[in-house]
Amino acid sequence: MIRQAAILALLVATTSAADAACMKSDQPEPAEGRLTLGRFKDAADRPETAFILQLPAAVCLDAQDAEDRVDSTRTIHVYSTDDAIQSSLRRLVGRTVLVRGRSFSAHTAHHHAPIVMNVSDVRGK
Repeated sequence: MIRQAAILALLVATTSAADAACMKSDQPEPAEGRLTLGRFKDAADRPETAFILQLPAAVCLDAQDAEDRVDSTRTIHVYSTDDAIQSSLRRLVGRTVLVRGRSFSAHTAHHHAPIVMNVSDVRGK
């Protein structure tokens, strides 16, 4: 009886981990959620703003290096180096959006969510 319960627990844990598809670091990936504008302080206590995508369910980030992996988060810091996309992000704050871009784990005081995404496409829903 104990052995059967242990096997069942292992199967449930394995299935849950396998079912949770992670975003891949530095590969184009989609994400959908509510776009917000967060207000933060940087390491020097200066104010800064950042676009934060609030996800309806937790996601994870798979990366080659273990320290760059994110187990679970419901927020992604999104930005774009493209002026037109940056303007679209400003216009779409407060709405549900679908973004696509390359993600990586936060690693500076200017990153305001565990996952950061350089957005290459954004669409309002």
